[in-house]
Amino acid sequence: MVIGLAGIVGEMVWSADKGKLHKVEVIAMAITSSKITIERAVETALGSIAGQAIEAELEKRGNKTVWNVEILTAEEAIMAVYVDAVSGSVMMTEEKVARKRPAQDRTS
Repeated sequence: MVIGLAGIVGEMVWSADKGKLHKVEVIAMAITSSKITIERAVETALGSIAGQAIEAELEKRGNKTVWNVEILTAEEAIMAVYVDAVSGSVMMTEEKVARKRPAQDRTS
């Protein structure tokens, strides 16, 4: 169900505070800060937004560690769901890639 785990497998992750975290730092963050597994974070995100999980990564947003789960919706939008890595609650959602407009809404 999850295609990528860039936050732990990838070499670098872009964090919310505009700094880059190295692979070792991300793994250390996962071990010390995350009580929620990637599987649980994806389940929680899919409970909030219907669709297919396409990516999940662990990030630092301010002073919190969060799972950033990206979901492809039936409307072909990509939504980011931020799940608190300690409590497992959804912190916020945002649209990353806008939905395609229906054909009747497009101008010729």
